[in-house]
Amino acid sequence: MSIDLAAIGGSVLQVLVVGLLFGAGLPALFALGVRASAVADGSVEGRPARGRAVAVLCFGLAAVAVAAGIVVIVFGKQIFGG
Repeated sequence: MSIDLAAIGGSVLQVLVVGLLFGAGLPALFALGVRASAVADGSVEGRPARGRAVAVLCFGLAAVAVAAGIVVIVFGKQIFGG
């Protein structure tokens, strides 16, 4: 019985990258969207168009990632080969 350390290392690296992406990347992306939608001076009269566009983009990307995660869990779709 032999142990394929290269395959184990590759699998560990994939898990690490996906964990960092979803564990830190998505919350950071969502936080960036919240920050972009906030007005720094405390006024409630309106939001800057650029900030709103960035917020919509960030929230949209986060929603797509969540939907993709649900598809993977529910239907067993494979994203990373295998």
